[in-house]
Amino acid sequence: DTISAGVTIGWAMEAYERGLLSKEDVDGVDLRFGNIEATAEALKKMAYREGKLGKLLADGSREASRRLGKDSDRFAIHVKGLELPAYDVRGIKGMALAIAVSYRGACHLTAGVYGTELVGSWWKFSNVDRLSFENKGFEVKLHEDLMQLYDTLGACKFSRHMFFLEGFPEMVYNATGFEMTHSQLLTIGERAYNIARAFNAREGFNRKDDTLPWRVLYEPIPKGVSEGSHVSPRELEHMLDEYYQARGWSMEGLPTKVKLISLDLDEIAEDVGV
Repeated sequence: DTISAGVTIGWAMEAYERGLLSKEDVDGVDLRFGNIEATAEALKKMAYREGKLGKLLADGSREASRRLGKDSDRFAIHVKGLELPAYDVRGIKGMALAIAVSYRGACHLTAGVYGTELVGSWWKFSNVDRLSFENKGFEVKLHEDLMQLYDTLGACKFSRHMFFLEGFPEMVYNATGFEMTHSQLLTIGERAYNIARAFNAREGFNRKDDTLPWRVLYEPIPKGVSEGSHVSPRELEHMLDEYYQARGWSMEGLPTKVKLISLDLDEIAEDVGV
């Protein structure tokens, strides 16, 4: 995957430039940031678990930083072991929340909040401030439900700016004969998202796992239009509270029996609901 591989190699380059990885540790590869030839060599080694470098990087930045230690986890840019996409969520705080709570880690396709945040208005939202941490919970929840609906229907998420939600009832009717409202369709997305979250809950995931990389929490953006911005631990906790409330979950981030039963997920409610 271009995202995970790129971020993992970026982690290795930073570790090398900081002197945390020696020339011997990286099989003699000149791992300075921006070295294209070194990137290609590291990628090959990762794919084949070749040499010390390949074995270190093959399982991603989380595992690599655990093996190396030396506080290298502070620049391992992942959530739940999945690396972040290219944009810096320190300057898009709604998206920061979205990747923190995503059930599969830092996935940019679980919720397309970056669109709302960067454009400033979209669908049910207007005057969105990307640098604010207020009122992000419902925004993220609605985006997640919509993206789950796209997956359920087999629709391309990148088409959402062409026909968005408006065309779905007609398409579903033409394909299946079922007449469904926008609200009913979004409930399908909500149900799918709760199933995924219930799976994670069963495996032991909870609020402690809905977090962000150390750099996002503690290092402000050094320059540019978002200079000085970051998502502080206090801001993240505030957004998590808002989000869990919007979802109808416990404050530990666990789906409740009441919520699951309301979505006709009675069997799952008995298994994992709180």
